[in-house]
Amino acid sequence: MRLKIHRSTGRVPSGFSALAGWIAGTAAFFCFSAFVQAEEPVAAPAPAPAQEAPEPETVPDVRVFIMQMQAQITPERIRTFVMPAVGHVNNWLPDRDREQKGAIIATVNEEDMELKRRELEIQILKDKTAKRDEIVALRKQLEEINFYAGLTPEEKRWHDKKNPSDKEAIQSLKEKISLAEKELELIDIKPRRDFEKEEENYVLRMPFDGRLQYQFTLPADEAQAVYLEPSTPIATVCDDSAYYITVSISNPDLTRLDPATLRVDIPLASGGSMSGVFSHKRVEKNPSTGGNILAYFFKLPPAQHDAAHGMIGSNCTARLYYVPNTPVILLDKMALASSPAAKTSASWQELLEAVHPEYELILEGESQLIARKK
Repeated sequence: MRLKIHRSTGRVPSGFSALAGWIAGTAAFFCFSAFVQAEEPVAAPAPAPAQEAPEPETVPDVRVFIMQMQAQITPERIRTFVMPAVGHVNNWLPDRDREQKGAIIATVNEEDMELKRRELEIQILKDKTAKRDEIVALRKQLEEINFYAGLTPEEKRWHDKKNPSDKEAIQSLKEKISLAEKELELIDIKPRRDFEKEEENYVLRMPFDGRLQYQFTLPADEAQAVYLEPSTPIATVCDDSAYYITVSISNPDLTRLDPATLRVDIPLASGGSMSGVFSHKRVEKNPSTGGNILAYFFKLPPAQHDAAHGMIGSNCTARLYYVPNTPVILLDKMALASSPAAKTSASWQELLEAVHPEYELILEGESQLIARKK
């Protein structure tokens, strides 16, 4: 039987006094102890001689179960490629599990992309030719102005053309030539860069070293293309350098704790478990509600990577534990509730202050209170 406390007020629900009285009446039959250890007793230090300093308290080697919660297995990075348009997929790799960064894992509408590439080269050549002709014409104008400026007044009078010879006209032509030359350089660079960005959606490459999984059934004939609709998943790639158990924690009593004192594990059907150690936390978007969640990432050891990879995308139930890094005592809730002070206490905090005033509450576990000296 567990005593539930209202999370927003910290008060014990109505009926707490009656429940405490019933437990007190039957406590003699069960002999509850006020101090219950999770794995090993935390004994009070023996009194030291008057002349010697007391021995320092030690941190107990315990794991206190807090709660069960929904979890996910996530790799270091993950990316899913989808069809950018209706068409065919081919040139996929043989059935291998892991690939290197930059490896082509599939192509989409290969013939169409090759046609676009050829059209791009032709257009670049046309634009370069037109720009070079423009530069030649501007340079010819500049030569004519300079020639006219070098004539004597008598020669200018007999010259057929009335070319301007002022400095502003000469400077303007020089600037036009310089601008055209810079545009000529961009003609070859910008269109290719734009095409490469578009090509990323049609020529799929590994963005990092990792594991590859195709999202469609590969045909027996590797030369046969597969027809897919737009937005259909093509392949998923995972950076397998690290895997994490990821949980969302919103309880303020838990978020204020040092995250290094938290542990999670996921029971396996084989009888063992996957255990993670805190790595980092960050705010992420909740795909269900669109709001923000505080995600905690617990890193798994390399020996568990294969098992973790097979659980990506599955619904997992994790067990969250508290591992104290300071001296603490563990108090059994049922034993505390059987004490006379429980009749007049409205919360676990009040009950702890009444029974053990020298201690302060750190955390409320499933069946225990975790406290430390003030």
